[in-house]
Amino acid sequence: MKTVIITGAGSGIGRETAKLFARKDHRVVVADIDEAGAEATVEQIKADGGEAIAYRLDVRHEHEWEQFARWIGAEFGSADVLVNNAGIMDLGGFVDTTVAQWQRLVDIDLMSVIYGSRAFARQMIDAGVRGHIVNISSGAAFLPSELEPAYGVAKAAVLMATQSLRVELRPHGIGVTAICPGVIRTNLLAHGERNGLSAEEQEKWRAQADAAQTGLAYAGPDKVARVIERSVRNNWAVVPVNPEAWFIYGLIRLSPTLARVVPSVLSFDRAEKLLAVGKPLLDRLSKGKVTA
Repeated sequence: MKTVIITGAGSGIGRETAKLFARKDHRVVVADIDEAGAEATVEQIKADGGEAIAYRLDVRHEHEWEQFARWIGAEFGSADVLVNNAGIMDLGGFVDTTVAQWQRLVDIDLMSVIYGSRAFARQMIDAGVRGHIVNISSGAAFLPSELEPAYGVAKAAVLMATQSLRVELRPHGIGVTAICPGVIRTNLLAHGERNGLSAEEQEKWRAQADAAQTGLAYAGPDKVARVIERSVRNNWAVVPVNPEAWFIYGLIRLSPTLARVVPSVLSFDRAEKLLAVGKPLLDRLSKGKVTA
């Protein structure tokens, strides 16, 4: 039985990944700042006959990662698999995003990956474990965009950090993978922010963004979980998931110039007009996918 750590496992991709690894007879440590969500994931795993433990972790803080690694070492000797999944997605122009908002997103989406990878890579090396580290990047890592510059910057850095770590850990027999999902049916945007809006406008935007993400998403978090599990078994390097992520990945490799031109067409004004026009259809799509 291997010890598998998954951050942000109180919901979405993290929860489905935790459930899948537990069904593969692995011990899963469900790490999340949302203790109620983490416990709910554990309850679902145990109800299915699996083994899981909840652990409260604020991924923004290096000292919490160090404490977490020490606890894992004392309890289980070493982690075998680490999935750095915790993240947020805020939208807003480069200039509209304040320094504090940039810092928050970088702390959660990028620095948490660095803290976790460093702490558990050291643990795996010291224990002689031929383990695996999975970092969740994004299709946004391939594509510059006015809509999500801070998120794209952080996820592009995750992608490069993952590839650098893969080179460094190869001699130790430790695999490293970057997963780039695309648009998935999760609550990512519902928990995010649209920078530059008032509190009242923010709530209205979240509802619209959540409906758009649910309605437009090609797949659910269970698909990403399956890709993560296969990536660990096969030691894949960079893995787009949805068709749009594969398209963008291919486009940036084929023509970086074209990949910069295409997203420049979609501004916030155009995006919001499209959302307003398509709202009835998106509402129907999102309700159908939630109840399916």
